[in-house]
Amino acid sequence: MGKATTARAWTDALLVRRLTVDPLGLGAIILVVGLLAVFVLFPVVRVLAQPGPAEWTRLLTDPRWLRLAGNTILIAALSTASAVMLGFLFAYATSRPDVPLRHLFKLIAILPLVSPPFVGGLAFILLFGRRGLITYSLLGLSGDIYGWHGLWMVQTLAFFPIAYLTLAGVLRRINPTLEYAAQDLGAHGFRLFRTVTLPLATPGVASAALLVGIYTLSDFGNPMLVGGAFKVLATETYTQVTGWGDLGMASALSAALLLPSLVLFALQRYWLEGRSYVTVTGKGSFADPLPTPGLLRWALFAGCGLVALVLLATYAVVFVGAFARTWGVNWRPTLENFEYTVFRGRQLWNSIRFAGIAALGGSAFAVLAAFLIHRKRFPGRAMADFAAVLPAALPGTLIGVGYILAFNTPPLTLTGTGTIIVAAMLFRTIPVGYRAAVAGLSQIAPSIEEGAADLGARPLRTLWDVTLPLIRSAFTSALVFTFIRSMNTLSAVIFLVSPGNVVASASILALAEHGDWGQASAMAASLMSAVFLVLLLFRLLTGGRMRLFEL
Repeated sequence: MGKATTARAWTDALLVRRLTVDPLGLGAIILVVGLLAVFVLFPVVRVLAQPGPAEWTRLLTDPRWLRLAGNTILIAALSTASAVMLGFLFAYATSRPDVPLRHLFKLIAILPLVSPPFVGGLAFILLFGRRGLITYSLLGLSGDIYGWHGLWMVQTLAFFPIAYLTLAGVLRRINPTLEYAAQDLGAHGFRLFRTVTLPLATPGVASAALLVGIYTLSDFGNPMLVGGAFKVLATETYTQVTGWGDLGMASALSAALLLPSLVLFALQRYWLEGRSYVTVTGKGSFADPLPTPGLLRWALFAGCGLVALVLLATYAVVFVGAFARTWGVNWRPTLENFEYTVFRGRQLWNSIRFAGIAALGGSAFAVLAAFLIHRKRFPGRAMADFAAVLPAALPGTLIGVGYILAFNTPPLTLTGTGTIIVAAMLFRTIPVGYRAAVAGLSQIAPSIEEGAADLGARPLRTLWDVTLPLIRSAFTSALVFTFIRSMNTLSAVIFLVSPGNVVASASILALAEHGDWGQASAMAASLMSAVFLVLLLFRLLTGGRMRLFEL
């Protein structure tokens, strides 16, 4: 052990000595590592250190908290199972070229990804609530969408696109010649699906389930809107902060969400990186997939069509509600809802401004971090890599509580400012841009950068002149994704908003909680319109060459 420690110390000293030759590069490494330590690791440490023995004891023994933990796991399991099944349905249908309207289904399936997840909860209240358009106005029923059943439906529709994107890529990569060979050996219909297609899609199904599980565990907006008396850990964390001012118990509750999220995240990375499911090596196949049997083809069309209609209805009802004078009572069109929420208030402008700054800063930081961590050797590189991907596993409520604890006192007092909101947006979305940049770097031969170095280019000059142009698509995709995700985020920033720095997503939740459905719908419609306009602009500027969410 002593020899190994000594050898490691000598290696670290040699690496540091090499870095001192390039002070600018060393400064960049210190900056990246320092920011990851301050804005990612430090808030997590503060959350874990905040609860005392009394809070941990209450968490592990109080029947109330145990019931909330059970509710959280139950709804996450139910929503994950149904979301993955629905995602598989869409992925399988859109992978068959003879299924009608499959391109339209592709577009509709990713709509929830570019809108706040809790908009589905708002729409379900407008459709099926006590004054719902369908339950009350059309059928004359006094429906009650609130509870675990409503939350289950809303989360399924909100998060199945995540499963769809994962599974669509897996199913597209399955070589059709395997299905033809199985058919030649006598496998047809469901037997062919069970023995060939499903086993080859198994790693995708597992990865999709683990990824969706992370999102459902940490979901905050939908439980707040439609959960009703069915409480979960994320919503109770918010109540402990805003209702009781008990940061110790709030930290313990958010920490309770951290362990299962980390386990699911680690398993998801294991499935993606630790296993190989190669179906065929050598040349690719140009064969088309097997023709889909008529009954199955129309069953896939009917299933996807029904879900597509529900999704379109949820978006349509939000825009209808935005123009209704009083939802469920007075349907006369009006612009008052927009005048109050959009033109008077600054919430939408705050969201655009904060998300724009986070997108620019986050994408640049992600590319710089990927370049330094994966192209340079320095002590602590493995920990820096871990910190760069860790936010993907952190529940939003933990980030919010952690930022309150970490930045409420000197030397870095940020609470009550817009800066803390930008920081939360930026560092929560870092893993996407970071992993995209790492993937791009893995396709660039190090000899190209070594050639630039031989010609006298410093590392950062090499990054700017050589590497960045080659991974421009990763930078641009990270830029747009970070903007969309930051515009729609709620669970982290709900703890950080302050007078003058309220964002649109927090305003939607506040308006909905007070029953101001028209104003909540107007704000939601404006937020979604802004995101769609950014996506359209992205497509126009890139000429359709670069894709985001397969758009």
